[in-house]
Amino acid sequence: MSSIKLTVKRLYRLQDERMVNTRATARVYLGDALIATEEITGMTESPVSKYLHAGDTAGRPVRVEWDCEGIVEMTVTEIERCPCCQHNEPE
Repeated sequence: MSSIKLTVKRLYRLQDERMVNTRATARVYLGDALIATEEITGMTESPVSKYLHAGDTAGRPVRVEWDCEGIVEMTVTEIERCPCCQHNEPE
């Protein structure tokens, strides 16, 4: 089963020279099709990941776009995951 791993590498807003919580909206695309919209709130400088079910990706490229009032860095990767236990399947 194909899944998409959305990783937020950092998320914060600067206020009076301090890092504080903020909000970001991530839009995940498979090819040209929007497949998920995720609202992310909080603050992190350590990577945090979420897995999204993708079904059949058929070799289409996956990408993420976002809006944020602050600093954010995100990546997406297609991965194969076991449908019963959700562990990464060997390639």
